Amino acid sequence: MSGTNLAQILEARARDRGRTVGLHGEDGRSWTFEQIDLIAGGVAKALEAEGVGAGDRVAFYLTNGPEIVFFLFGAWKLGAVPVTISSLYNVSELAESVAKTDPKLLLVDARGTDALGDVDGTKVTIRSVGPPTAPGASTDGVRPLQWGEEARVDAVEVPADGESCILFTGGTTGRPKAVSVTHGGTLDSLRRLARVSTGSKEQGTATPTAKPNLIALPLFHSGGQHSLLFAYFVGRGAVVWERFGVDRLADLTDRFAFDNLFLLPTMVYDIVHAKRDLPFTGVKHILVAGQAISWTVRRAFELRYGIPILVNYGSTESGHIAGWNSKDMKAGLWKPGSAGRIYPGVELEIRDEDGNTLPPGSEGEIVVRSELTKGYVDDAEASSALVRDGWVHTGDIGRVDEDGVLWLSGRKRDMIKCGGFQVWPEEIEDVLREHELVRDIRVFGGPDDRLGEIPVALVVRADGPVSDDELADALVAFARERLAHFKAPRRVEFVPELERSATGKVSRASVPDREGGSHT
Repeated sequence: MSGTNLAQILEARARDRGRTVGLHGEDGRSWTFEQIDLIAGGVAKALEAEGVGAGDRVAFYLTNGPEIVFFLFGAWKLGAVPVTISSLYNVSELAESVAKTDPKLLLVDARGTDALGDVDGTKVTIRSVGPPTAPGASTDGVRPLQWGEEARVDAVEVPADGESCILFTGGTTGRPKAVSVTHGGTLDSLRRLARVSTGSKEQGTATPTAKPNLIALPLFHSGGQHSLLFAYFVGRGAVVWERFGVDRLADLTDRFAFDNLFLLPTMVYDIVHAKRDLPFTGVKHILVAGQAISWTVRRAFELRYGIPILVNYGSTESGHIAGWNSKDMKAGLWKPGSAGRIYPGVELEIRDEDGNTLPPGSEGEIVVRSELTKGYVDDAEASSALVRDGWVHTGDIGRVDEDGVLWLSGRKRDMIKCGGFQVWPEEIEDVLREHELVRDIRVFGGPDDRLGEIPVALVVRADGPVSDDELADALVAFARERLAHFKAPRRVEFVPELERSATGKVSRASVPDREGGSHT
């Protein structure tokens, strides 16, 4: 493939395997790569008729499904920039996202029209994208986009640093930020992952008979988009569903016989706690990313199914940085508890608070040279802190050992300062998850007059013979047996469930203000 436009990935597949099915819906519909390219061309024509051109932003507020694939590639063919807004956002979050990113056009489906009253004040042009309708028809007062025609449209050339998409961060540590990513940076990230996964950075290496990949994460999420692009980059088809569910996953695995899966830790958690066994006979490995997976959940899954879980470390802003693959496992290189080997081609440094590069084994902020992101479109101050001289400051704390393996300690902003000591919530969470009565947990720093902050544990407990007060004391003792005294939680509170972001991550954005709980 020549050029850097992401739409050229699809166009390459339409040329080399046009009759191969490249997209499946969970409802039984399917499209070949050639059909996808032609429908995307029709979308490009429809967007062009609305005045959209290269560099213009087009916001999507759409229920996850295969149609979004057509809209993504249709926009990219024009050099336009999709702004993928979570379909889980409420009306105020939609209005805020539109105001932040200033799109020329907003595409909604039937469920999205309910939110339009709050968006009208932004003066953005709105079009509905339900099933193609007759010209001039309207849905709930919103004129439809006439996207049903097929057309052969070649992708325009775009610069490597041209804006390809605006994605919203998961918002686990604050309000979601609008991240601008580039065509060239995304392609570099895909090549890097392909080289690690398949041994080649060239496109179309999978055989036309290869099993399709399940796009388990929504397409408004960076993980979902990268999964889709990666499948097409290596030459596999894609299965797109509305949302994750254990029964849905079982049905689709029965139908398509997936040989690998890319899941969030919360999905693995639900699979582990499901009463039914899923038909994973042909699955060779599970790739997990998005946040750390607990040892308890990982061990339970691997013992139940005999399938290894591989990890991938990266972010919307930095791309793929480190991980383990099946070749590493077979070669005996895997180091339990690590984030993985730093991928070939990744320039990574560990730096102290003054920006000095630290030697192997020293702990500091993980900084990566990357052309993936142009920064945050809605926060100039955060952008300048994120990208400095071409280096992305991840905000993650970790170290690199002598073998080039990356180890994570936690998020810089999540660190708890207890009596002058640094405490990482993830370390406490990993320990307490090993207790048989802990179903889920989140640790945060609570204010303390003497120590500044103390670790506080929010626990979703399992049923058991002990009271909450007895279990709180037992959990503190359990932690003190396994951790330094200052790291153990000083307060334990029980909740029915933990707040999660739209992508399923445990939210660290808000600090509960509670008077209750057990103190020690």
